[in-house]
Amino acid sequence: MARKNDEYSNLLPPFAKPVPMDFNILFKHYFNFILRDVFQIFKFEGIPATVDETFMKYCLFLNGKVTFFKLDSGDLVALNGVYSGDPNLYYVPDKMLVSNPRLIKSYRMQRDAECVVVYCSEPDIYNVTGEFGGLYTLISRTATMLADGDLSINVSQKNKRLINVLSAEDQNTKESIDIVIRKQYNGEPYAVVNKSLIDNVQSVPITDKTGGTNDILQLVECQQYILSHFYEALGLQTHDNMKKERLITAEINDNDNLAKLNIDNILCTIQNGLDKVNAMFDTNISISINPLLEQDEPEEQQSDEPEEQQPDEPEEQQPDEPEEQQPDEPEEQQPDEPEEQQPDEPEEQQPDIEINITLQDEAESNIEINANGGEMDAEKI
Repeated sequence: MARKNDEYSNLLPPFAKPVPMDFNILFKHYFNFILRDVFQIFKFEGIPATVDETFMKYCLFLNGKVTFFKLDSGDLVALNGVYSGDPNLYYVPDKMLVSNPRLIKSYRMQRDAECVVVYCSEPDIYNVTGEFGGLYTLISRTATMLADGDLSINVSQKNKRLINVLSAEDQNTKESIDIVIRKQYNGEPYAVVNKSLIDNVQSVPITDKTGGTNDILQLVECQQYILSHFYEALGLQTHDNMKKERLITAEINDNDNLAKLNIDNILCTIQNGLDKVNAMFDTNISISINPLLEQDEPEEQQSDEPEEQQPDEPEEQQPDEPEEQQPDEPEEQQPDEPEEQQPDEPEEQQPDIEINITLQDEAESNIEINANGGEMDAEKI
């Protein structure tokens, strides 16, 4: 019996195959990449087992709201709902409609009585006619700019392969030029051509020699700035690499305070909705910032202060005073005195004069004097 082929092998993506540089492909990549980071920024605790946390995040951050309610079976769920019913005094409809293909029926419920709507931010409460809510516009905008940036970088990389364009007057000259360029592209060190071919060819430069080398670097910096701007708009402190030398400390602190206001608004709005869910359905759901992000801020603040204060004071005071006073005094006094005084005295006094006195009796005495090793006559006294 012949072996049956694997029916699912064709469903697997081929490996080691380049992804085409297409805008739609790049946009989806960056959209999912940024959305994944957003999911990791916010941490939910106490989610019931009947609630799909990932789907709840999709509804909350892309639609701007998610509806908590109980099914007829008694299970608590969080699904996407739309406004229904009559608007109240502040133009917000008083009912929510939830329709899902997997549900037996559609649920049309009174807000804050049969269901609770949790919003992503305060503007999402009054977004009654908007197609998108939450962070969808910000994520889509950032993904669009990053996708365009990748395409621009790819085009610049390809343009670096061509230094100039060659123009020919006829087809024969063009084919001869193609042969020469193909040989050089394949790695041949040189090519010999007719002089007439050189005379009939003109070279046209493509890029500017002065500023063309910085195009790719500027595009890469722009990509980093776009991604950094997204996190700052969301409310997270980041440090981009553009125009940082022009900012003073007060401006950086103001930007950090505005960033905290943005993320605090999201946290407070979601937590207020979760408090209503906890009160109505007897749950204990809460939201907070990922602890890994909270640990980054104090490390940066503590590292700035000691670097400025500690190295300045000890470097100026300590090395100046002890280095000048201690080594100067012993070096001048101790070696000078013994070297000059000790060798001079014994060399001058010992060999100069020797005096011998001999007493013979009480009336006479002999005195002998030798000066510098010589002899002198004796005198009688």
